[in-house]
Amino acid sequence: MINTTDSNNFCNYTNRLNKILSTIEQSQIDKLYDEIKKRINSNNSIYIFGNGGSQANAHHIVGDYTKTFALAGLKLKIACLADNICYLTAASNDLSYQEAYSILLGTIIESNDLLIYLSGSGNSINLVKCARKASLLGITQVSVASFNGGALKDIVDIPIYIKGDDMEIAEDIQLIIFHYLKQRLTNEFSDKFQNDLMNKYDKRTKEDLVS
Repeated sequence: MINTTDSNNFCNYTNRLNKILSTIEQSQIDKLYDEIKKRINSNNSIYIFGNGGSQANAHHIVGDYTKTFALAGLKLKIACLADNICYLTAASNDLSYQEAYSILLGTIIESNDLLIYLSGSGNSINLVKCARKASLLGITQVSVASFNGGALKDIVDIPIYIKGDDMEIAEDIQLIIFHYLKQRLTNEFSDKFQNDLMNKYDKRTKEDLVS
């Protein structure tokens, strides 16, 4: 929902963004941090799900985390299952889009994995069905949702609630949360990032050299 009164003023947009950001509970972010950290250098996976813009964010987060932790020589098994469009369209056509994620529970997705749902409303049926089934299997789950938090907030173990009714800001904050967590994790493992690969990265970014 776009407020046409504020939409032409970037400062008003950022003020609304900051106001909504301030409603997020640090304790819930800390719980998500702990769940990601415990899966670094383990055989357990993290799967991120979404639809539309939230799916694009999931795609971004997985690529960002995969590269970042690989640079440090750390194993982080993180994936966005909707990235395989062949699988997603086949499952949707042969069964239904609503079941495309839930059928992976107990096959691709295992009991000690972490499931993260990114959603504007928290009510996307394909995510809710997956969450309900995963809950019965005792799989740890997280939701990052806005508006009223939707059905997901009452199913998952760690509901991160973005208190607002602006879809664009909700999607902005999804990325902000995971960029924050990535920086916090890289600080935690800072000794692992002192290597030749990071030196090349620093030359291009911090030293402003073409490489």
